Amino acid sequence: MDFPKVESIKSKIPTVKEIKSKIPAVKEIKSKFPNVKDIRSKLSSAKLIGSVGKNYLQFKLRRTALKRFKSKEFDVVVSDMDGTLYDSDVSLEGLKVMYPKEKKGITRGEEIYGSLISKIANGEYSIEEATVKGNKFLISKKMNRKDFEKVFENIKLGLREPIILAFKKMKKEGKILVLATLSSKEFGEILNSYFEKKFGFCFDIVVGTELEYDSNDFIKGIKSLVGTKDGDYEGIPVKTKLSAIRQALALKGVAVDMARTILITDSYGDIDTAKMFVTILLAPEDSSTAQKVSQKLKLADYIVKVDSTLQKKLEEIILE
Repeated sequence: MDFPKVESIKSKIPTVKEIKSKIPAVKEIKSKFPNVKDIRSKLSSAKLIGSVGKNYLQFKLRRTALKRFKSKEFDVVVSDMDGTLYDSDVSLEGLKVMYPKEKKGITRGEEIYGSLISKIANGEYSIEEATVKGNKFLISKKMNRKDFEKVFENIKLGLREPIILAFKKMKKEGKILVLATLSSKEFGEILNSYFEKKFGFCFDIVVGTELEYDSNDFIKGIKSLVGTKDGDYEGIPVKTKLSAIRQALALKGVAVDMARTILITDSYGDIDTAKMFVTILLAPEDSSTAQKVSQKLKLADYIVKVDSTLQKKLEEIILE
């Protein structure tokens, strides 16, 4: 493969100063995190506030240097879950279900979630630490596996049917569909079962953080985490989304071909994965701060508005 000269690549990439001019001030972004009604963003987005510039440069460098990002044919379609398939976050909704008491217009669950987001944004917590601490709040309220059904009822109202129908057509055309999330794998499986009953299709693979349950189906801990680095956190095995996807596909006898895999997501919370795959970024009409930053910096190969044309545009990119 012939690579362009380094000087040629550098000339096409904005300076750090130019990048910063496109990004809302960090204080402005952070100030919005405690406002849970505004964020509708994932924990994974918060961790990147302090490193958007670095990730932006890596993202653009790969696009300039590697031909695989020009691919038009895809065998594997990877979808994010929170903020992509629906307009909320399962961690937020779980805390709202278990901590429903309201004060000044928001639930205690929203306050807890907002606090976790702020601590990640300020560098006090890693994604893994925030996930573990958030899970402890659920354990203290004796959250049961059945409570995920209550969470689902809340999230179901915000499901994006056009993207679901597009996935149904992709499955019919023989694409391998992967649902990949840092959130609960169990919830992803509930969602997948609903898709099968309601829409007649399902994702081939679901990867996400796996919880541990006692004999009565109450949550007692975390079995494994999907996080930001391969390794472990307090003895809990951790895999990145990319590693989890590779491993899950390998079990089905499928090797990840970077040039023939496409990711659909909603913000730079998935930039670590987006740097590796051709990426579609969804742009909701009422985008959160994290989503607006992603759109402004063009952190994707395609940016698709969440409107009446969504299904058609996704099908055109992936199937035509």
